[in-house]
Amino acid sequence: MAKVDAPLFSFTASGKLANSLVYFPFKGIRAVRSYVVPANPNSAGQQTQRAYMTDANDEWHAAGYTDADRSAWNRWATTLGKGLSGFNAFCRAFLNESVAGGTWQRMADALVSGIGANGFTVNITKASGGDVPTIHYGVSPTFMPNTAVLVDQTGNDWEVTLAGLTAGTLYYWYIDIGAAGVDYGRTGVYATRTT
Repeated sequence: MAKVDAPLFSFTASGKLANSLVYFPFKGIRAVRSYVVPANPNSAGQQTQRAYMTDANDEWHAAGYTDADRSAWNRWATTLGKGLSGFNAFCRAFLNESVAGGTWQRMADALVSGIGANGFTVNITKASGGDVPTIHYGVSPTFMPNTAVLVDQTGNDWEVTLAGLTAGTLYYWYIDIGAAGVDYGRTGVYATRTT
């Protein structure tokens, strides 16, 4: 890769030139490199990884995430420090579970109610029975040391009421379930402020 100034008598040249050169922007630098025909050996490993990615994409669309759920995934993605979107962060978690040989457990439609000065109630949709979800919460989106177990309500509804919180404080929380590599699932990072 070579840096260029005003490539092809232009300041923003990009694309392929006669199957020999490719002009492209790279981290704010105008660059050029030789054209290389992309390889696609379609190996068994590639097919497996592509199937995982297809499954992750299908799960993202089938889960029925609300705007709040998608915002939570976006918030978690910003804490990873890799320039990911919420969709990318979800795919990363889903793919890690698939590669480890586990099964993803779906949780969606998080709902916060009863917000008061010292607590609030969280409900989430997950199939009744099976592993019990745990909520992790704290005052930082990257450090949530407190935990509580959700209780199975009727009709795939799980609930927990957090109490003893500080008034007027922004709390971050997420829910996970199971063990990585066996049966695992998680949500993005939500934010709720007490009154």
